[in-house]
Amino acid sequence: QGAKGEMQSDEVKQKSSNDERALTERRKVQSASAAVANGGGPSNNGTKGPEGYTNIRSDSDLEEGNAAAAAADPDRSETLLMMQQQDETLEDLDMAVTRVGYMAETIHEEIDTQNAMLKSLDDDLTDAEEQLGVVMGKLAKLLKTKSKCQLGLIVLLALVVLVLFFLVIYT
Repeated sequence: QGAKGEMQSDEVKQKSSNDERALTERRKVQSASAAVANGGGPSNNGTKGPEGYTNIRSDSDLEEGNAAAAAADPDRSETLLMMQQQDETLEDLDMAVTRVGYMAETIHEEIDTQNAMLKSLDDDLTDAEEQLGVVMGKLAKLLKTKSKCQLGLIVLLALVVLVLFFLVIYT
């Protein structure tokens, strides 16, 4: 269905129309050249043609035919058209590559920023891990005691810390 859609696109229709016009011009030029070769040239003004029609041609008519032949040269016009299309495609490609370059630069900057953030986070986590290790060591040392007085004091202080924590949050 994609190829069928491409064949029915306006661009393809335009190219077909241009090709048909170029073919018609070529046929006109070829028939004019054949008429000149058969004696229907500028020096043969007013002579009868093959079907009895009068061939009236001037030098300017032949020059226009030659100009049309040069303009309707299918190889040259096709080459120029292809070169123009290639230039347009290259311009589009250049713009796309430039956009991709800008996007790559932006992505690179973002990755650098995020790498710095991750390094900072890693450093913070390392510090927190060290502090937690120290606290856990002290807590383990404290819990090794069997004194009920010390354990009661620990529970009481933990409750005070919790109350203070809630007071700080809600005030």
